[in-house]
Amino acid sequence: MRRFYSNNIQENYIYLDLEESRHIAKVLRLKTGDKVEVINGSGLCYIAELTTVDPRACVLVIKDTIKSSGNEYGIHLAVAPTKNINRWEWFIEKATEIGVDQITPMLCTHSERKALKLERQERIVIAAAKQSHKTKFPQISSPTTFAEIVSNTQAEEKFIAHCYEEIPRQSLIKLHQSSKKVLILIGPEGDFSKEELDMALKNGFQSVELSKSRLRTETAAIVACNTLQNV
Repeated sequence: MRRFYSNNIQENYIYLDLEESRHIAKVLRLKTGDKVEVINGSGLCYIAELTTVDPRACVLVIKDTIKSSGNEYGIHLAVAPTKNINRWEWFIEKATEIGVDQITPMLCTHSERKALKLERQERIVIAAAKQSHKTKFPQISSPTTFAEIVSNTQAEEKFIAHCYEEIPRQSLIKLHQSSKKVLILIGPEGDFSKEELDMALKNGFQSVELSKSRLRTETAAIVACNTLQNV
């Protein structure tokens, strides 16, 4: 069954935006009476029937509602945005497909990019969630400083991945417990500064390694996401 997204759900009816409506009417050429799935990004999937097929605004009536089991992962990734925006967007897409609850662009001493378009990231999340049959979208936070993230987190487990060989690191997969909510920090290509690493360790973060190889930022973030999701 085809899957769509809407944030305009009122009583028993779903109203699709211009992009989704055009796809239904012009590309798929669905008809009145056809049934589709519609997700709201908060864990609900609706089985709905088209009552109005209009490329400007399709309307559907809800026939059934399927609720997800809730918070499936408990994973928060704080990642320094890459200079190459395509690599950052690839990370957003893949993390959504794998499964993550929150992504925070993290501003570090060596950050290569400080500005991001939230609307563009949200569109990537919607497309990735529909493709991978996720009903709950990750929250995409506004860019936040390293110090603010480290000082204010309520995570039960806190990890920082870095490349300083002189500082002891343990394997992430050995430390993480699946029942715990976790935050992991992934730094920029130039790594965290020594001052940032010291701040994190003083705030209770555990020093971890993700691989024996030296990974790009977006690769490290995906490795961390997949490791945490599968423990």
